Amino acid sequence: MAFPTNCIGAAVIHRSGRLSRPLIVPRTFGATATNLLSALSPPTSPPRQFCATKYSTLSAPSSMSLMSSPLFYTHSYRTTRSECSLVNHATTRQFSTAVATEYSPEEDDDDDEQEENNNEQLDMPRLQALREKLRVEKHQGGNTSSSISSVQQQNGSFENASRSLTEEQAAEYNIANENNSILTDTHGRHHNYLRISLSERCNLRCQYCMPPEGVPLSPTSKLLMDDEIMRLVRLFVKNGVDKVRLTGGEPLLRPNLSSLIRSISNSLITSGNLSSSSIANQSGLVGITTNGISLSRQIDDLVDAGLTSVNISLDTLRADRFTEITRRNGLDKVMRAIGDCVRVFREKYGSVRVGLDGTGGSRVKINCVVMKGFNDDELSDFVRMSEDRFDGDVDIRFIEWMPFNDNGWNTSRFLSYVDMMDKISNEGKMPMERIGDGPNDTTKWWRVQPGLDNNGGKSRVGFITSMSEHFCSSCNRLRITADGKIKVCLFGSNEKEVSLRDIMRNHQHDDPKLQEEELGKVIYAAVQKKTLALGGHENAEGIAKAADNRPMTLIGG
Repeated sequence: MAFPTNCIGAAVIHRSGRLSRPLIVPRTFGATATNLLSALSPPTSPPRQFCATKYSTLSAPSSMSLMSSPLFYTHSYRTTRSECSLVNHATTRQFSTAVATEYSPEEDDDDDEQEENNNEQLDMPRLQALREKLRVEKHQGGNTSSSISSVQQQNGSFENASRSLTEEQAAEYNIANENNSILTDTHGRHHNYLRISLSERCNLRCQYCMPPEGVPLSPTSKLLMDDEIMRLVRLFVKNGVDKVRLTGGEPLLRPNLSSLIRSISNSLITSGNLSSSSIANQSGLVGITTNGISLSRQIDDLVDAGLTSVNISLDTLRADRFTEITRRNGLDKVMRAIGDCVRVFREKYGSVRVGLDGTGGSRVKINCVVMKGFNDDELSDFVRMSEDRFDGDVDIRFIEWMPFNDNGWNTSRFLSYVDMMDKISNEGKMPMERIGDGPNDTTKWWRVQPGLDNNGGKSRVGFITSMSEHFCSSCNRLRITADGKIKVCLFGSNEKEVSLRDIMRNHQHDDPKLQEEELGKVIYAAVQKKTLALGGHENAEGIAKAADNRPMTLIGG
């Protein structure tokens, strides 16, 4: 069935995962989701709320049959909305998918297998179209290896990704593997820092991270298990990773967290990647980024298991603002957690700070996302709190607000690093002086100038300038999402993600060495595709306009 150019089109998948008939209505109809639902529901089925999530699709000519067009259908039971967003097919050739259902957690496991089978069938026309493109490129002398990898990535199936390497690329991989350097990209950046998201769930609803109703979550069966995480950690450590940070969602919601930290710490210590001083001081091995709500209850056990640093997200020191930005209460719990972290690290190591005379900074950092007109009048308060309340034993980092899907980013509320500095130095009457940054540091470090009128100079004040002065040229980070995908750039699109989970669960070989090689080749191929900066986007506005990334909570930061 072809879509007329003056109509609006929608493709709907019912709860069972079966593709329903397409709906075509004139543009002048202006149908809402409720109208559409009434038209789509079986006669015996009462209207229900839509559960709609918009996903990017490939272009499809208006003359192409809907059933054979290369669209990627998917659905979510998690986010219930009253309206389904539809777009003019003639203008954008893109669609939203909607599920007429009411969410029930018990349905997840039953539907997963059916969904996978249906997705396999739905992807067939898309594969055919892309394979035809490959044949054309091959005839024209194009890079078939790159295209094959692209096909595999877009379809979420990477079991055969290693086979897409050309002979030259395979030889390059073998050399890199022999030198344990498969984590070096085409721009010469070696990635020795791995960030692993342990959970998509979070007990807060921060405005810059997710919409108020939350985000669609993966079923537990789709998330990485502890043994899968450790399998990846050992492979990455073997290839040079010497620092791991656990993120989320909220990582403290992960069961058996202490046990996992202990295993990761042991893997790093026995790897041979660390200097004797790093091992002795336990600096920079296993860190965690948390909102701090439940940290006080766990911090003793986590540090005993091998946790060496904590980053706590805190965007305001005022209770009413905390509730507004997080949509929850809990400022007192976070403040108590900061103090508990300082206490526990001091008890274990004698000092909260690392390096010669503490010049390496604190094991406890506060991350503050700054938004104009909301919390930019508190910057000096954060600095004073670190100096006065924690005696300089806590580092403060101010982060430029970054665009992610569904976080409402806009230029009117963006405050740059330069403007933050001005507020602290001039408005806050706290002159700053520059101090040194560490290798591959994402933070520009300063401190308050010591003087007669203030103590100053004890704590470090940092600025993460991802948007105004990005630091992509020295990036050494790779990310593993909670659902097991490698994300080589924080701002990279979903289509560039590679599912390591699927490879581990559907491996082609019984021999563990061959399984590791298969996994290594896919990781190598993903790293080689890492762009030079900002996921291939020109600037923050380009990232926001593309809207092809995940919400922050589903990435892991």
